[in-house]
Amino acid sequence: MTSTASCTHTGTYRIIPSANGSFPLLPDSPRGPDATPLVRLSSTHLKNDPPTADLSVALFEVSSPASKDFPGLALGQEATFDGYTVRITSICEGEVRFDLVQQPG
Repeated sequence: MTSTASCTHTGTYRIIPSANGSFPLLPDSPRGPDATPLVRLSSTHLKNDPPTADLSVALFEVSSPASKDFPGLALGQEATFDGYTVRITSICEGEVRFDLVQQPG
């Protein structure tokens, strides 16, 4: 992995490009586990100033599947989807870490 100032290796949740969802997964939605979105890493851009990451969030709930792209997120920026808000805490080559700031409840 390439190390940059944005690569802090901090954050409760970890995502990599080849995985469908974070480790660990987000807490279950009050509507049940099928209503819990999956956060995915599309790419990292360490040469950008500041370095950024492109994330996507998908919800595979049978009654209303949905997804949203969050391109160009920098360290400290947040993404909100279906009541969940995550904050980017580390951007490394091939890995992004984040913390859960808000969840539906």
